[in-house]
Amino acid sequence: MRTITYQDLLKKYTSLRGVDTLLDSEKQDFSNSINHRIKQLWVKSKWSDLLVVVEKTIQVISTDTLKAENAVKIDDATDLLDVFGVYNKNPYEDATAIRIDHTLIDGYLVLPRSSTAKTVFIVGSKVPADDYGEGYFSGQGRTDIPAFMEWMLLSYAMHDHFLADGQSDKAMVELQKANEHIAEAMERLERIESQNKVTVNTYPSYRTTSLHIAQRNI
Repeated sequence: MRTITYQDLLKKYTSLRGVDTLLDSEKQDFSNSINHRIKQLWVKSKWSDLLVVVEKTIQVISTDTLKAENAVKIDDATDLLDVFGVYNKNPYEDATAIRIDHTLIDGYLVLPRSSTAKTVFIVGSKVPADDYGEGYFSGQGRTDIPAFMEWMLLSYAMHDHFLADGQSDKAMVELQKANEHIAEAMERLERIESQNKVTVNTYPSYRTTSLHIAQRNI
C-alpha cells in the first residue's frame, strides 16, 4: 500500500490554509478531523489498498450469547477489520480455494456445523490505527496514512475548518471536492477489480442429493 506521512499531510493543509504555521489548537482540530475521516473512508468501500488475507484457526466457542462448534473471535483482531470472504485456502495463491459460507455474530465468525475446516483464510480489510495524528504538536504523527485518501482528507479537513468558522458556502465547496475525490478513487477501484478478478470454487448454500461446485469471482 502506498502511504503518506502525517507531517506531509499537515504541511499541505497548512499551505491550503494560506498560513506558515498553525496554532496548537488548530493542529488538534486537524488531527481530530483526519482521525474521524480516515475511519469513515476506511469502511466506505472494499479498497484494494486496504485488502488483507488473514489465516485464522477455527475453535469451539461457548459464551453466554453464543455456542458454536466452528467459530473464531474477530472483533478484537489486530490484523482484520471487515470480512469480505472466507476460504479454505488463500484464493490469491491457490486456484482450488473454495469459498465457505459463514455468519458474523456477536464479534465471531461462525462456520456451518457441517464444516470440517480447521483453519480458514479470511479476505478482508486491515485495521486502521487509533490515532494518525499522534504527536501532532511536534508535527510528527504516523507515517502510514493510505495515500489514496490524501486529497479526500485535505478537502474534508478544509470543510471542517470552514464549517467551524461559520463559512458554510466555502465548507460546501470543500465537501463537494471530497466527494469528487472519493468518486474518482472508486472508479479506479472498479478498474482494478475488473482486471484482477480471482475465480474460486464455492459450495452452494442449499443441500442437494449430489454435490455441485460453482465458480464465482471475489
